[in-house]
Amino acid sequence: MLVTHPYVKNVHVEEARLADGTLDRVLVVQSKKRRPEFLNGHNDNDMQELLRQLQSLDTLAKHGFADFKRVEIREIN
Repeated sequence: MLVTHPYVKNVHVEEARLADGTLDRVLVVQSKKRRPEFLNGHNDNDMQELLRQLQSLDTLAKHGFADFKRVEIREIN
C-alpha cells in the first residue's frame, strides 16, 4: 500500500486555483529516496513497486477516476 511503503514519508493533496478559475488538485507523494537514473547490479524492487503504484494512480487521475488531476513525487531531506 502506498501510505505504508518504506520510501514514502508523506502523502497529501494540494489545491491551487488556476487563472481560469478552475481548481487544480495534485496528489503529492514525499519520498525519502531519490529515484536512481538507472539500477545497476541489483534491482530495487521496493522502488519498482512504488513507481508502479504511482503510475496506476496517475493513470486513474488523468482519466477522471480520482479527485486529483495528477501525481507528483517530491524528495525530502
